[in-house]
Amino acid sequence: MTVPEAPRDIVVIPDLHGRLDALEAMLRATGFVDAQGRLKDSPLWLVQLGDLLDRGPHPRACVQRMMDLQAQAPDRVHVVRGNHEEMALNAADPTVRRMWLINGGPSTLADYEGEFEAWLQPGGKHYQWLKSLPLYFEYKDVLFCHAGLAKGRKGKLHAEGLMWDRPPLEKGAYRAVVCGHTVTASGGVEESRGVWSCDIGLGHHRTDTALQVLVLTVGDVVLSPKVISI
Repeated sequence: MTVPEAPRDIVVIPDLHGRLDALEAMLRATGFVDAQGRLKDSPLWLVQLGDLLDRGPHPRACVQRMMDLQAQAPDRVHVVRGNHEEMALNAADPTVRRMWLINGGPSTLADYEGEFEAWLQPGGKHYQWLKSLPLYFEYKDVLFCHAGLAKGRKGKLHAEGLMWDRPPLEKGAYRAVVCGHTVTASGGVEESRGVWSCDIGLGHHRTDTALQVLVLTVGDVVLSPKVISI
């Protein structure tokens, strides 16, 4: 007889936009790392919803931190690509570069200190890692992606939509969809009809609300959320 797999706790790290301080606070508060920032040996999984880059002060360090965590625990750390990664990766295209520069790109350029081409263009270490990131992660019929599933797409996965779609969103055939990209009205984690929206506004310098991070317990039957305020 097959023994059912125990439900798994999944830490959901939202759009960071260079906020290394928020990333480290969330990692510690959820117990994914210890007080010294070292990865803990635990059954916890982690999904980061993209948009590590742009707007905030430390995008380069956010990329490196997630790269290092994934290298240490590749089976437990999952990162999906956001639209800001997509713009940076394609910044050699003049049209994309213009759009990127008016949407937070200058902070990434500044943080790479003249080494943007070496690190974030073809052949660069960060370019290669970001380019390898999937557009979504799925576990037991729960979909984790950057932007969500727009109602107009009728639940179908679409490469551009997974990075760029805006509400209204739906869960389609999934048990739940967990996404970022669009800042919630409350500045905290919100849920509506099976869609968990996790963008708490770190890319928009919000200071009026506490940091929040979702931990979702997912099993064959169980689907239970816990929102941690920091």
